[in-house]
Amino acid sequence: MKVVHHVREVDADTWDDLSGEMPFQSHHWYQFGEQVMEDCEPFYVLVFQGPRLVGRAALWKVRNEPLPKMPALLRTSLSALFRVSPLLICRSPLAFTHGVALADDLDPAPILSALSTCAMEIAREQSCSFVLFDYLKTSDAEHFPQAFLKSSNLSSGTIMENRWSGLEDFLSAGNKKDRQHYKRTVREAEKLNIRIERHTRVENIEEALRLIRNVEQAHGALPNPWARRALEQMEKVNGLYLTATIGETLVGCGLLLEDNTSQTTSLLGLADNVQYAYFMLAYESLSAAFEHKVRFLRWGSGAYEVKERFGFSREDNGALAFSAASPFLQKLFQRFM
Repeated sequence: MKVVHHVREVDADTWDDLSGEMPFQSHHWYQFGEQVMEDCEPFYVLVFQGPRLVGRAALWKVRNEPLPKMPALLRTSLSALFRVSPLLICRSPLAFTHGVALADDLDPAPILSALSTCAMEIAREQSCSFVLFDYLKTSDAEHFPQAFLKSSNLSSGTIMENRWSGLEDFLSAGNKKDRQHYKRTVREAEKLNIRIERHTRVENIEEALRLIRNVEQAHGALPNPWARRALEQMEKVNGLYLTATIGETLVGCGLLLEDNTSQTTSLLGLADNVQYAYFMLAYESLSAAFEHKVRFLRWGSGAYEVKERFGFSREDNGALAFSAASPFLQKLFQRFM
């Protein structure tokens, strides 16, 4: 077993051979992640069988995790705790997917046990509060040691496999109601003079952040601490920035990112009371994915009814395994569970 602190310390071919076609797990993607999450120290735990890399966990020491909606006092207390005693989180950066890679031909249980044991050791050395493996498959969560509590109650992401050559092909394959919805959206957007454009860089980040924070606030979410850096660094992974404007005014935006033939949408921003901007951005993201011939499209969690209407289904990535790092915190946490 080996622990390194920069993805460049690992041979790119060795890393990518283990990642296979898993989305947002490539060597290049993690280079981007380190640049964006520069305030979070990474720990890459590597498990070898002889010279072969057979398991990997990407851990991040995070002090500013944007906690989900919960009672205000609890969220304030936890945020204060994590600033002093950070979380150690295993995940792929910026993609809402897990940070574990395992060899397909081996029993996952002993590898996950080794990875999680090492994660606990790192957490204690770094004075972390909790170790968290999130966005796991339900079956993978069950392989974690007994010291880890497991839950499958997280909001799962949404995914759709690409089977179309373009947006017209996608619409033709759907039902009449879906085609009518698209035509009505385009028609009403034209009446409002909404213009959709693609960009390879963000000209006015403050303007974009204002709309992104607006959406976060509407959903009771804390601000994403890495939004600015993601927008600044998007060119490193050929990101695509979508804008919806009325005249010179930005009324909607979103960031499309791709890795290992998968596309994810992130950092949605919307102005208040501007109808149809959201759906126009959604259709544009579909069009871009079809043009780039990605294999999978991922739209994250929430708004399931809308996303399912577009043809997305829920991913099996709503499980997590977590443990307090210190014996004191373990006893305190178990007392309230």
